Amino acid sequence: MHALLLVALAIAAGAGWYWSRFPGKWNYAFSSRYATNRAPLTTRRRNLREIDKEAAQVEKSARDRASAEEAKYRQDIKELEDEIAGLLRPGLGSHVKGPIGDITLYKHQVKLSGKNPVTISLAGLTARFSSDPTYMIDLTEPSSRTHRATYPRRREAGDETTPFFTAEQLSDFALEIMNAAADENDFRAHREARLPHAREELEAAQKNSAARDEAMKALQDVCAWQKSDPRRKEALASLDAERRRWQQLTGKMPPR
Repeated sequence: MHALLLVALAIAAGAGWYWSRFPGKWNYAFSSRYATNRAPLTTRRRNLREIDKEAAQVEKSARDRASAEEAKYRQDIKELEDEIAGLLRPGLGSHVKGPIGDITLYKHQVKLSGKNPVTISLAGLTARFSSDPTYMIDLTEPSSRTHRATYPRRREAGDETTPFFTAEQLSDFALEIMNAAADENDFRAHREARLPHAREELEAAQKNSAARDEAMKALQDVCAWQKSDPRRKEALASLDAERRRWQQLTGKMPPR
């Protein structure tokens, strides 16, 4: 019963919509006697709809191209801006290893926690592991300022929770820090060579808006042409003429 009610409502809604397209008395919209009067109105509407659909597709194509060129223009600039920012302000960089005791190694810097926390640039840094009288890693800056992290030589009995590192692990870690420092030195050398070229490329990218401007101009031309499209004007005039004829027949002006 519920399904039948839904079907009846759908049929009624469809009939109501159809009647609104051919307003007037019931027989004007549904009687076969007036089919020849309805047909031209249907045809003119279809013609206008097809022209509008084609115009919408052309405009969408032009708009998509303009959007793509705008996105590419902005992306080229952003990539260079991000590269320059990364060269000038690399920060910590990505996490490499740690914490190993108080030391955490990042791509561009080392962080020490503990009583005197400090962040140290890897540029020119040296790392040395020693084991007498305790395990130690000394980090020495180019200014000769040295920072020390100490580690127990053995795990306390019954303590299975405190992190413990062997001499081999700490020696390997000191070597990793040295290699990261060497990579940082290479990065600094690359930065000095790359920065002026990146800045030149950014300036050129900001000026290189020809493709974007051409696509935007094409979109504007498409929109302007569509406003004065003679085919649409003719189709619209034909449809309006049929609407007036229908009004003369029924006393009701149908919608477009």
